[in-house]
Amino acid sequence: MTRPWEFWIDVGGTFTDCIARSPDDELITAKVLSSGIVKGQIDGIDITNRFTDTARIGDPPEMWIGYELRILDSQGDILQTSPVQEFDSETGAFTLQNAPAGALTIGTNYELSSGEEAPILAIRTILGLPLNESFPTVSVKLGTTRGTNALLTRNGARTAFITTKGFADVLHIGNQDRPRLFDLKIEKPIPIFQQTVEIDERLSADGEVLVAPNENEIREQLQQLKQTNVDSIAICLLHSFANSAHEELVERLAQEVGFNEISTSSKLSPLIKIVSRGDTTVMDAYLNPILKDYVGGIRNRLGDSSLKIMTSAGGLIDADRFVGKDSILSGPAGGVIGFSQVAKQAGFEKSI
Repeated sequence: MTRPWEFWIDVGGTFTDCIARSPDDELITAKVLSSGIVKGQIDGIDITNRFTDTARIGDPPEMWIGYELRILDSQGDILQTSPVQEFDSETGAFTLQNAPAGALTIGTNYELSSGEEAPILAIRTILGLPLNESFPTVSVKLGTTRGTNALLTRNGARTAFITTKGFADVLHIGNQDRPRLFDLKIEKPIPIFQQTVEIDERLSADGEVLVAPNENEIREQLQQLKQTNVDSIAICLLHSFANSAHEELVERLAQEVGFNEISTSSKLSPLIKIVSRGDTTVMDAYLNPILKDYVGGIRNRLGDSSLKIMTSAGGLIDADRFVGKDSILSGPAGGVIGFSQVAKQAGFEKSI
């Protein structure tokens, strides 16, 4: 049987790098913008709706047909858009579906976009696959900074933190670390969750039930929370590492109320110390909706192909099991793994 195409893709903040291996063992590389946009400049005009960009000569035939072409002004703002009707790879000529007279001028910058993510663009570029053609079965291994960027820019989901009554401030207080010990004015980091819900329950450090939760009361609290603009919830109760029953109850009730994005600490990080467990759970809830949309879009384009994603642990995991907490340090972890392999090939069994 013919071996499928294999793709190794690293999505960075600016560029996405792709190395592909063909069924004939040929290695091919591609580099695209992580925005999934292709940039160019008009260097010739034929007719009202037709121009050339000689930098696009040699691109795969019909590659850009169906893409949205955006004409930009000198500031980079969009002046006009039009679907690409025809593309001639021999001359680099684009024919637009609509372009009013005077809209195209030599030296004008433009963008091409299909709305697809950068990994899909990289694969299409290597395979020469136009938009109207479906993907063959391929194998993709992906490392992405999407989760890291969402955390750094605070573009995650609207998240609520659900914890034991009396511990609403536990993540605000944190672990008392003060990296700038002598600052007179302490600037606390702004939390990534929007609001907190306290559940009247309590477990001992051994997991013994001290205060049993009231289902009706919790359901009412969750129904009120559902009326707000929260997209995702993070459940982290005191001592749930020793007994997960109360968290599982809250999770079940949240599902019944209608929440789809639920992160539970006893499943994600069943370890002692509520602060670190809570931070992990909140981060997971904050990033999961973003990553699910991102990975889902790639998965839908690839169909039945294999898609594995790099995690913070330095390993690969099936895309269906990839969650927010696994995404943050996948870039540095991948770098360490890559470095160790190169060092071994160079004869160094131990390397720093």
